[in-house]
Amino acid sequence: MLRRTRTTLLLVAGLAAVGCPAPPAADSTTPPPPIGTTEPEAPRPDRGKLPTPAEAADWSLPTVATWKMGNGMEIWHLEQRSTPLVSLRMVFPRGSASDPPGKAGLTGLTADMLDEGAGDRSALEIGEALQRLATDYSASPDVDGVMATMDMLADEVGPSLSILSDILRKPRLSAEELQRRQSLWIAQAISRESNPGAVQALIERRVLYGDGYSGWSSYGTKTSLKGIRLGDVKRQYAAVFQPEGVKVVVVGAIDAPTLKKHLEASFGDWKGKPTAKPAEVVEAPLPTKAVYLADFPGSTQSAVSVVRRADGVDASDYFSSRVFNWALGGAFSSRLNLNLREDKGYTYGARSGFERHLKAGMFGLSSKVKSETTRPSIDEMLAEIERIGGAQPLSETEHTEAIDGLMLGFPGRFERLSSTAGQLAYQAQVGRDANWLGAWPDKLRNVTLEQARQSAKAYADLDDYVIVVAGDAKKLESTLDGLGPIYRCDAEGRCKK
Repeated sequence: MLRRTRTTLLLVAGLAAVGCPAPPAADSTTPPPPIGTTEPEAPRPDRGKLPTPAEAADWSLPTVATWKMGNGMEIWHLEQRSTPLVSLRMVFPRGSASDPPGKAGLTGLTADMLDEGAGDRSALEIGEALQRLATDYSASPDVDGVMATMDMLADEVGPSLSILSDILRKPRLSAEELQRRQSLWIAQAISRESNPGAVQALIERRVLYGDGYSGWSSYGTKTSLKGIRLGDVKRQYAAVFQPEGVKVVVVGAIDAPTLKKHLEASFGDWKGKPTAKPAEVVEAPLPTKAVYLADFPGSTQSAVSVVRRADGVDASDYFSSRVFNWALGGAFSSRLNLNLREDKGYTYGARSGFERHLKAGMFGLSSKVKSETTRPSIDEMLAEIERIGGAQPLSETEHTEAIDGLMLGFPGRFERLSSTAGQLAYQAQVGRDANWLGAWPDKLRNVTLEQARQSAKAYADLDDYVIVVAGDAKKLESTLDGLGPIYRCDAEGRCKK
């Protein structure tokens, strides 16, 4: 402040010395300069009205080009040059449904072992080589397949696929690396045992599908993982990771001739057929219209679900069931969420939905609720199922909003190259055509109100459902009377009365 005042005084003195008038004093009566005109104020939005949603974009997925290699690998190619990137998904048509009895998690653990040393590179050297190329690699199991994922720069497709070839064709599968990865998987399984939601999900599978198809988690349990040996891993690798029947989804900035050249160079001479046999669907080992309770002493919340079997991906009501489910529990504004969250205050959120695989699936309602509201939450879930399938069927407004909501969300599935590749890879995994998604919008729009109502009615029989609860059994067990026989379940999904 002192320096600025002194500088001002010196400046005034200097101006006076050269005959320049001094600036006006602070108390000068000189009028201030005129203020410029201002823009007219924009009209204020009416906060009392909900905004009108935009029209659904007239968008459709471009046509996917396909061809087959001589070794039986099928290529799905979608050229997109919005960014200089390429996203690849290699889908092997055998998944955790091919795990041998008592070895749940074997296919997933084997997939996890592939990059732990391959060809002439160690695990660390593979990681370093991929880092130098700015390439990401991973592999993940599901019921119907294993997906190897690689996201890379368009200029590095050739070198990246060369490394991928080593990972998939020449894994070392060493005892040392198995011990390390197996220990990690077991630790993760133990961690899941303390998670009510994870235990709830496992119990659902065990109760509905038992030891058959879709009856186990793709990541196994502590007990099943401890029983896996190196010989099991090597046999499962030979039975699953073969080229015939593999579908390779490639999306990004690469043309077909260049892609063909790189794929032939890395995989053209790879031969072999998978021999692993997926399990068949078996009769449900435990009764429906029953309660399956996992104990989490001291828990202040309960993970609750009401679930039943459903058809797989080829279900005749695939689209109509999506419409009624949107209104029941598939959207934030759904009946179930407005009931349990907004009206009752039992939970932060409640939902319903389908899980569909090649041979079978499941449908259910689920939520995490305050422990003291467990029984009333179950009662409301059951009531919502009955209402939408009977006394309060889907309304015309709900039908319209469901189709509009699903349509408006559809383009968002393809926002990035990786998400587009993932969407296509799922269709490949469940045996659909490469351009199945192109027909999705029209098939959804064609669902009538009556078709959606009939689909809801088909899921309205409460005798088909089981109730799964993970919470404090001491508090809860007496409140569950009248819902059916109560079975106590452990953290690995073993249930008994």
